[in-house]
Formats: sequence, C-alpha cells, structure tokens
Amino acid sequence: MKPAIDTAVVDARLRELSRRLDRLAFRRPASLAQLQADEDLQDIVTRNLELAVQSAIDIAMHLCAAHGEVPTSGADAFTRLANQKLISRAQAQRLRRSVGFRNVLAHEYVALDWTVVMHALDEGVADLSSFGRQTVKLLDRLDRD
Repeated sequence: MKPAIDTAVVDARLRELSRRLDRLAFRRPASLAQLQADEDLQDIVTRNLELAVQSAIDIAMHLCAAHGEVPTSGADAFTRLANQKLISRAQAQRLRRSVGFRNVLAHEYVALDWTVVMHALDEGVADLSSFGRQTVKLLDRLDRD
C-alpha cells in the first residue's frame, strides 16, 4: 500500500529547508574568529541552523505519519525512518544529534560553544542537505509507483 504523503506539505518544508541551507551557505563565516566577533552573523547562523533542523524534523514527522508511525519526538522520527529503511541508521543517528543541537540553539543560546556551531556548519548542514535530497528521491519514487 502506497503511503499517504501530502506532497504539498513536504514540498513546502523542503523549500524551507533549502532556503535555510542556502542562507547558511551565503552567510557562512570564513573562520571561527569571524563568527565569535560578529553578533549579527551569530544571529543569522544560529537562527537558520535552528530552522533548517526544524524543517527536517517536520519532514520526518510527516513521513512517519504517512507510514503509520507515531514518533514521540523529533529524534524518534529519524529513528523510525531508519526502521522503515527510508534513511540509513548512521544518517538517523546524525540527524538525531541535530535535533539535540536545535534544542540547544533554541533554549541554551546564552552559552553557545561557537566551535560546535562551526562544526554544525560543516557536518550538520551536509547531513540536512543529504536528508533533503533523499526525501526528494523518495517522493519521486512514490510518484512513479
């Protein structure tokens, strides 16, 4: 049975994910020192990272629901996608960590470690981009079936 994915909802979240990743690419600091010295850049980077991860969580939640799964959290949604073999276990683990990072951005912003933020710009953005591409492939595959 074909999952009941509302492609308009997922497409909207994919566009938002892409928009946020594009903003991060455009405004990526050249160095840790630049990020540490520029509060406006810190705001741009952290807000776009937070919203990029949230977009991925929203996509994951929708895909889970379409497959009859009811995740208990954003992190659990990625685990369930791996259980459904829609993403790899390794990717699910990395995306689960991004959920924790989003929570830090949203709630612990007073004491951010800018080294961790720079790492998220390198590794985390790549993981989010990969998840977006995989979601597009999944939707294309479902359209053909």
